[in-house]
Amino acid sequence: MNPTLFDHARALRRRHGPGPWPRFGDPLPDVRPGGTRPVFVGGGEDALVRHVPDGDGVAPPTGIELADHLEHLLLSSEPSPGGDELRCFHDLLAICSPVEVADGLSTEVRRRGLPSDGLRRLGRQLAEHGTHRTPVKIGLVLLGLGGDSRDRELLLLLGTLDELTLYAAVALHRSQPDGDPAVHALARQVAGWGRIQAVRTLRDTTDPGIRAWLLREGFRNTVMNEYLAHLAATTGGLHSALSRPHVDSALLNGGGGILAAMADSQGGPAPGLADYSHAVPVLHRYADLIQVRTATVTRLCDLISIAMFFRHPPRELPWTPTAIESLTARYERLLHEPRWRAVVLDHLADPRRPDFHLALRPAEVLHLSPTAQLLARLETGPSLLDPTWAHALRNHDHRRAAHILDLAEQRLATTPLPERDHALLRDHALLLFAHLLRRHPGHGWPLLRSALTASTPEVRRTALTTLAGWPADTLTQEAAHHLRTTRAPRPNNPRETHP
Repeated sequence: MNPTLFDHARALRRRHGPGPWPRFGDPLPDVRPGGTRPVFVGGGEDALVRHVPDGDGVAPPTGIELADHLEHLLLSSEPSPGGDELRCFHDLLAICSPVEVADGLSTEVRRRGLPSDGLRRLGRQLAEHGTHRTPVKIGLVLLGLGGDSRDRELLLLLGTLDELTLYAAVALHRSQPDGDPAVHALARQVAGWGRIQAVRTLRDTTDPGIRAWLLREGFRNTVMNEYLAHLAATTGGLHSALSRPHVDSALLNGGGGILAAMADSQGGPAPGLADYSHAVPVLHRYADLIQVRTATVTRLCDLISIAMFFRHPPRELPWTPTAIESLTARYERLLHEPRWRAVVLDHLADPRRPDFHLALRPAEVLHLSPTAQLLARLETGPSLLDPTWAHALRNHDHRRAAHILDLAEQRLATTPLPERDHALLRDHALLLFAHLLRRHPGHGWPLLRSALTASTPEVRRTALTTLAGWPADTLTQEAAHHLRTTRAPRPNNPRETHP
C-alpha cells in the first residue's frame, strides 16, 4: 500500500520538530518519479496556476457531483477507511482540482444540511488515510465544515506541509473556537507558500498579539515578502505602531522590511507603496527613526529598496508633488550618509560569516568594489548555493571568472552525494551554474558537464541550452563531442529531456 501523507507528516515531525520543515515538507509521497508534469514548491500550484488534474482525459467531477457522492457515503453504513466505497471516492477525488471545487462543494454541503458528525468522520478518514494530496485536501475541507476542537492537532500537523496549509488554515479558522490564534499557530510552523496562505486567512484579525506579530515577523516568507507586506501594514496597523513614542528594534526592522517589500512590489504581484493609504506619513516617520538608530546591513538593504522606489517612481503615484519631492530628497540624503559604507565594509571583512551575502547589493549600490573580500569568501568553500557565487560571476570579467569557477569546481568535487537530500541540493546548485555559465562561454566545463548528467531533467535541459549557445571556438573537444551527440531541447517543449 502507498504511504499516506499523514504518516509522511508524522515522520517529519519526529525528525525535525514542529516546523517549518526542510523543503516545506516536500517531496510528498504521491510524487511520481520521472513524471512529465512541472513540479511546484509546496503550495505553489494552488497559489499560482490553474490545476491540471491527473485524470488521463477523464472530466473531473464538479462540486455538486462530489456532494452527491458525499451524501451517498454519509447515508451508507459507516464506510471504513479500507472499504470499497470510500476507496472509490478517494480515487475520484484524486482527479479533481481541490482549489476549484472546494467553494462549490462547501456551498452545496451547507445547502443540503449534511450532518456535521458524518462530515467530520469522512474528513478524518480522508485526511489520515489519503495517499494522494487531493483527497487529503478535500478531507481538510470536510473538517472545516464538520470538525471541532478534537481535530486541532491533526489540522496543525498536516498543515505544516506547505502543500496542505491553505486547506488546514481555512479548516482551523472555521472549526476551532479560537480561529485566529489557531491559524496563527499554524502560520508560525510554515515558511513558504504555507506562510502566505495562512497569513492571508488572518486578514481580518483584531487580535493585538497577532497584529504585532504580523508587523515584526509574520510578513516574512521564503517566496517573496511582497505577497504579505501590504496585508501586514494594513491589518497590523503599521501607521499607528510606528507613531508611538517608543518603537522597539523588532518593530523598526519589521516596519523597514514591510516598506521595502511594498517598494519592491510596485507593479508586481501584490499591492505596493502607491496602494498604501498611510505611505507618506509612515515613510517620514520611518526616516525619523532610521536616522537616529544603529546602522545595520539589514536596515541599509531596506533603505536601498525605498530609495530605489523614488528614483524610479510609478507614473501615477497618488501623492502630491511636494510629498514626492520631499521624500525623494530625504531618502537620498539618508542613503549617502558615510556610516553605511563603514557598515558594509565591516560586514564583508569576515569571509566566514553566514550572512556575508547580505552586504553584496549594498556594496554595489554604494559603488564599493570589494573584490578581495569576495574572493576571500569563495576561498572558504561555501555551499554552491551561496549567493556570493552568482554575484561574483555576474560582476567580474572572464579572467576573474575563470578563477572563481576553479573554486566552484573544487567545491563541487568535495560535495557529498548519494543521499537524496544532498542530490536535490546539488542539482539545484548545478541549475544555478548552468544559467550563470551562459555569460562565460568556455569556462566552467566541469560544472556544466555535471549539470548535463544531473538527475533532474530541468537541469539537463538548461545545461544543454547553455552549451548550445557557446561559440564553437570556446568548446573543449569533450564539450563539442557532447553537443554533437546529444539532441538539442526543442523550444517550449517541457517534456523534451536529455536522454
